[in-house]
Amino acid sequence: MRLVDDREPQPALSIRTTVAVAQLARAQDERLGELWGLMQARGLAPSGPPFVRYHTFDETETDVELGVPVNEAATGEGRVEAGALPGGAAIATWHLGAQDRLGEAYQRLNAWLEEHNSEAGGPPWEVYWWIDPSQEPDPSAWPAPAEWRTELAQPIASKEET
Repeated sequence: MRLVDDREPQPALSIRTTVAVAQLARAQDERLGELWGLMQARGLAPSGPPFVRYHTFDETETDVELGVPVNEAATGEGRVEAGALPGGAAIATWHLGAQDRLGEAYQRLNAWLEEHNSEAGGPPWEVYWWIDPSQEPDPSAWPAPAEWRTELAQPIASKEET
């Protein structure tokens, strides 16, 4: 676990929708392809790997945002929105392996917040370091899930917000 002080806001393009949990992987692949296509059409370069931010998550559906950080602020189009990953203090942890054990990494984030008497300053996000956003998305070309490296970042509320 590490504390990241004064993280800079990161411009991003993203698609936010409500998706059935059972359709999540397929929906994420489709949205990543849509984002990649728009970036290619506009000549925009990604500044990092794609991210997923879950605004809500329950047993049957999730309000999920899939995005790609970009080097400069850009405008959205259609269901692609322009925005930013938030700046400010955040904690981060890493998960190595398939997504089915990501809950352990989220537990580490929550334990840190509790141990340090802190509160979340917004929804956390996952950064998928095994995906090269400069290449057309192709899940068949990605490494085996056992080799996936995922960073989880959790913004921390400032003391004035709590």
